[in-house]
Amino acid sequence: MECGHIGQHARRRQLWHGRAPGPEARYARAQEFVDVVRGLWDTWDDGALVRDKATGTYVDASRLRALDHHGELFDVAGPLNMSRPPQGHPVMIQAGSSGPGQALASRIADIIFTAQSELQPAQAFYSGIKQGIALQGRSPAHVFVLPGVMPIVGRTDAEAQDRYEHLQSLIDTNNSVAQLSHRFGVDLSALHPDDPLPDDLPETNGFRSRIELLSSMARRRRLTLRELYRHTAASNGHHLIVGSPSRIADELEQWFTQGAADGFNIMAPYFPGAFQDFIDLVIPILQDRGLFHRDYASTTLRGNLGLPRR
Repeated sequence: MECGHIGQHARRRQLWHGRAPGPEARYARAQEFVDVVRGLWDTWDDGALVRDKATGTYVDASRLRALDHHGELFDVAGPLNMSRPPQGHPVMIQAGSSGPGQALASRIADIIFTAQSELQPAQAFYSGIKQGIALQGRSPAHVFVLPGVMPIVGRTDAEAQDRYEHLQSLIDTNNSVAQLSHRFGVDLSALHPDDPLPDDLPETNGFRSRIELLSSMARRRRLTLRELYRHTAASNGHHLIVGSPSRIADELEQWFTQGAADGFNIMAPYFPGAFQDFIDLVIPILQDRGLFHRDYASTTLRGNLGLPRR
């Protein structure tokens, strides 16, 4: 069965039906996919696209090659039907914090997105993933860990709290219960909202790292299901900061300087206003502290991140 094209030919040899496969199988497939894509990027050498009208030469064929990948899940002939990107390889971003997800990230990622809601677990994740990167023979300084952060910005802490409470008032309880049930892979609607999260939740093949994150947070903070519903609806397990611009900048600086993050994936609660508030009110404080750039040094994302060209 044809499943689309990667380069000239791509065929997935195995189809999954019914229950989703476990993380190990999913990440094994992801690893082979990354191998294929990187191989395709390298089927063109730099300068292979000549486009010389005088000689009538469009492509220097000596700088072009087939991939001929024959793996467990993909057959790909190549070469890619477009020239090599200006940065060599585009920046590779990985999200997924389970054990297999971290193993894949340590091998292939330039940027790692993660959901961390508290400083100490974020520091433990950061330290562990950096050690894993070093064990792969890669430089930990060339892989950036970016936790997701949802900032609720107000000009004062009180204004930010009022804004947060207003946003919380818009949450539909049935939808938030359905969202959390989907995350945990079990129907939670029959449980009383003022009860704690049950200890005997069934194991699921999906969202394992997010389930572990939400479960451990709920038990540490002794949250009721209602409180967990509201928290999940607000930030989906990511770090939620409610406060003035300086308070938010203080917390981001703390995570950055105390080994919990190399930067942040900013997740505005609504667009465009909340994102614009963060840009207008928080970014200048970070710039004044020397924690955020004022201009761009390169024309590519890889260059602006200071990553070596691949």
